[in-house]
Amino acid sequence: MSKPAQSPKQQLISNLLLITTLFLLFQLIFNSNKGPQDTRTADVVLQSIRSMNKENKDFSIVAESRIYESKIDAEVKAGTLSQDQATALKFESSMLVADTQLRGGLQTGEINRLDAAYQTLHRLRKQSSDKPMWKEQQVTVAPMDKLPQTTWTGEALYQTAVATLSEANRNDLVAGFIPGFALIDFLVHLTGANPSFSYALAALILATFVRGVIWPMSQKQMMWSRQMQQLSPLINEIKDKFKDQPTVMQAKTMELYKEYGINPMAGCVPAMIQLPFFLTVYRCMLHYRFEFQKGFFFWISPGTSQATHGFFAPNLGEQDNLLIGLYLISMVISTYLQPITNPDQAKQQRMMGIIFALMFGGSMFLGFFPVPAAFVLYWTFTNIFATIQSLRAYRLPMPPLEKKSAPGGGFFPKQFEALMQQQNGVSNGSSNGVVTPKLVDNNRTGKPIKHKPKKRK
Repeated sequence: MSKPAQSPKQQLISNLLLITTLFLLFQLIFNSNKGPQDTRTADVVLQSIRSMNKENKDFSIVAESRIYESKIDAEVKAGTLSQDQATALKFESSMLVADTQLRGGLQTGEINRLDAAYQTLHRLRKQSSDKPMWKEQQVTVAPMDKLPQTTWTGEALYQTAVATLSEANRNDLVAGFIPGFALIDFLVHLTGANPSFSYALAALILATFVRGVIWPMSQKQMMWSRQMQQLSPLINEIKDKFKDQPTVMQAKTMELYKEYGINPMAGCVPAMIQLPFFLTVYRCMLHYRFEFQKGFFFWISPGTSQATHGFFAPNLGEQDNLLIGLYLISMVISTYLQPITNPDQAKQQRMMGIIFALMFGGSMFLGFFPVPAAFVLYWTFTNIFATIQSLRAYRLPMPPLEKKSAPGGGFFPKQFEALMQQQNGVSNGSSNGVVTPKLVDNNRTGKPIKHKPKKRK
């Protein structure tokens, strides 16, 4: 027996996963490909970085800094530099990059550039905050009107970037019209702005509200999946019968969808509609990340973070590894509880969902994009609600599929169905009460056909 083809929804998911995988592989290959050999010395590259800092080239300086760090590593390997010297030189390079990114954000007013400066300094802080250089090493930069200071320590530049980005987040509108900072701040103050529970409760309230909004769309998607599951045996029959005629198989499959009134792409639309909600909430909580640093949640506190050397987050504004792990578990459970459109491909669908969850979780662990613990907490609450909805959807009674239209076009009226039952062995006037139906002319007026008696000659 040939392997059943994927449904349109499964093909869409497969394509998305394939594109994501190829993108990550491309990024890996691209980053590892150094291209033509750069013959400049490390000192020459450092002078280039300083020139870019002076000219505010915040995009070009990032690539130049990577070249510089690779040359420093080569000198360490050759024995011409000690590891401490290399660390100090890399620190200086990263500070120049962050300063240039901050300049770019201040000059253009773009919040993404300010965020890039913060991310550079945040990574540098995690690497160097326990070393004297973070608060003592002075790095000289070129002055500008909005940032006149010419020397920075790591701590001073970090605090300046945080204050600048925090102010921008307060005034920035998500998607151009949503006051993201004010929205989350309202939810926090709704429960008293208590550090012990208010910030976590804000995530729960937001998850409850958003899930309530998308509940009907998710319900429609799940019930559509169950309908597709009911239709699966008939689709498999068509595939087995016309396995050597792919064009005919596709045409017959579409006829079957039309006959039962099912749109094969109907399950994709609700899923796509939910994506803007996800991105909007993410941006709103990202705008509030510095305020989330005032909130705690069970193990997320400064004491546990210090005791575990940063494995646990010190507050809800930082990344917490345990919470990401719990989120991944909830995502896998939710994947297993999703209705399967094709029982023959249940294992494949679930495996794809697990792979996607692991890839997404791995990108969070590796810091490919910022994930405050408060957002991961919100997402975990959302997955719990999705699991509850899936369990409920599985237990709802599912009516049997009914034909909505005739294979050649037109509708399937109830009278015609009754006639078909008669032709299959139910006699007219029998004890079961079946009445002879009126035939309907579907091809013309749609009115009952009247049989006039012939006149006698």
